[in-house]
Amino acid sequence: MANNEELKLYNSMTQQKEVFKPQIPGKVSMYVCGVTSYDFSHLGHARAAVAFDILLRLYYNNDDVQIIRRANKLGEDPLTLSSRFCEEYLVDITELQCLVPTHQPRVTDHMEQIKDMITQ
Repeated sequence: MANNEELKLYNSMTQQKEVFKPQIPGKVSMYVCGVTSYDFSHLGHARAAVAFDILLRLYYNNDDVQIIRRANKLGEDPLTLSSRFCEEYLVDITELQCLVPTHQPRVTDHMEQIKDMITQ
């Protein structure tokens, strides 16, 4: 991107394309919803992993109806199932040669911080 070009992103809150300006100049932070870990990874998971390979943090959504349904079907604890498929996801993104996230906090442990981040 040339120096005089501006990066525009779609803001789902305003439903408009807007010029991207970090809240703290020179530092970019973002929230990206991770996989819904109820089964093995699929192409949609791979696309997200590749597109956001530069992220330092990746949140796994382990509090989802799909997880509960799948766990009930398999007779497994939902958090155990979610953890197992999060590990499988890491194997998959490693095979895609994506960098493994430095931090991997769970949505259920950080809901207030996520709400704060997306409403600023």
